[in-house]
Amino acid sequence: MNGLLLVDKPEGMSSYDVVENIKKILKVKKIGHTGTLDPLATGLLLICTGKATKLAQFLQDFDKDYEGEMTFGITTDTLDKEGEIIEKKDAHSLKKEDIEEIFSSFQGEINQTPPMFSAIHWQGERLYKLARKGIEIEIHERKIYIYKLKLLSFFPGFHPRAKFKLKCSKGTYIRSLCRDIGKTCGYGAYQSSLKRVQIGHFSLEKALKIKDLNNMDKEKIKNYFYPLKEILPHFPLIYVKKETEKLVKSGRPLYLSHIENLPLGLEKGDRVRLCSKEGDLLSIGISLQDATHFSKDRIGFKYLKVLV
Repeated sequence: MNGLLLVDKPEGMSSYDVVENIKKILKVKKIGHTGTLDPLATGLLLICTGKATKLAQFLQDFDKDYEGEMTFGITTDTLDKEGEIIEKKDAHSLKKEDIEEIFSSFQGEINQTPPMFSAIHWQGERLYKLARKGIEIEIHERKIYIYKLKLLSFFPGFHPRAKFKLKCSKGTYIRSLCRDIGKTCGYGAYQSSLKRVQIGHFSLEKALKIKDLNNMDKEKIKNYFYPLKEILPHFPLIYVKKETEKLVKSGRPLYLSHIENLPLGLEKGDRVRLCSKEGDLLSIGISLQDATHFSKDRIGFKYLKVLV
């Protein structure tokens, strides 16, 4: 059972709970996800099993797409609807045009402070555990990138609501984004709903719901797995010669004479998939040379992760 499974996480279930649930269904030992969703958030989780767990670090780099809603005039300690209300304001004067203008200022590279109620580690403990004890620490800002923040609909009122669509870099906290937008408009805001719809090239449309998984047998679920070779299709594919496979598995250097093909446009520093002639993924590597000046006398690739 080596591969990647797309799962649609329901509201109220933690990412850890999803993993544990699937672990029991599949009866596998090695399993994990590639990016936490808050319990109140829904949507796409990437679940890796077996050898695919060794690829999780590369999947964490993907950009992510969300659909969500923020409510203005209310701030909470968790920055979402789960927390205690800290402040309420009458925000009925807030208009759709105001939100669109603010949204435009939150695009591109911005600095963001993660929330205290988060899974970030600090001195060996999760921040949310410290927050529950009433302990606050100084959290440093991080640079993130907002590729797109679009207002889908606006509902005016005492506490207006704005539905939005977002594409952002890894490490972005949508709750913090809602908080910062609320501060900018002067009324405060919290994240009232969130759904992750895309991670890199993986879409929520192809994800299975937990209830469906519970009603399937193990063999049927296997049909929904992405095989190791197809998990990172944006990495150039390089086939190694049959007699070379043992070199990869033992971590010995690879030269031009060891491979079957050299992708056009390959540049020094590009990450690649090293596969057997049968199509089995052997390793994720990094090219040490450009394809246009690839010397047969110099080492061609360095291993980043060997799948044995």
